[in-house]
Amino acid sequence: MKQTAPPEPPRELVAAQRATIDVAEEVLRGVRPGVSEQELAALADVLARERGATGVWTPIAAGAGEGNRVCHPDHPPTARTVADEDVVYLDLTPDFAGWPGDVTRSVAVGRDPAHHRIVDDCLRLELALIAACRPGMRVSELFGVAAAMLAVEGYELLDLLGNIGHDLGHGAEVTGFIDAGNDSPMWGAWAIEPHIGRDGLGAKFEDVVWLGPKGVVVVG
Repeated sequence: MKQTAPPEPPRELVAAQRATIDVAEEVLRGVRPGVSEQELAALADVLARERGATGVWTPIAAGAGEGNRVCHPDHPPTARTVADEDVVYLDLTPDFAGWPGDVTRSVAVGRDPAHHRIVDDCLRLELALIAACRPGMRVSELFGVAAAMLAVEGYELLDLLGNIGHDLGHGAEVTGFIDAGNDSPMWGAWAIEPHIGRDGLGAKFEDVVWLGPKGVVVVG
């Protein structure tokens, strides 16, 4: 595990992440009832390749309806379609010649207040976790912050591996997860990705941060 990191993220990582953010937000801006999870993932892949992606480093995930509560490579997008009232997420993971992008966005479709509330709460929690990051802090400390926040808010952590993120290196190298058992210091690139649930609904946001000697930078 890294013991320190350069002050700024590599420009190639920034470019990969910026392109990934643009694609994820473009796809979900256009989401409509009736489109399937598979169609959302396929569109995201096409748009990422148009921006220079050479493939994906792990399968793209998309969730609608009951699918918004599961995000894992073993659960690929299905023919399930977006309902008139729904929460939809897209977890996009393109590869740009060895430089990984990793972004998740969620949107509420329709006017159901509960759907909008969980999306808004998830984004707020993700931003609070990013604000809590400090270069060199123990991974388990950040997970503890997340666990406390979820307990106060009354949300469950839906991640199937029980974490809120992972480190991320060139070649999409992942050496550690943000969970209760990881006491490694946080340096370099880390994906912060709380996936929360309540009352049968799920939402997820994800961004990459760079922890260096000068502080924390949101990549992209």
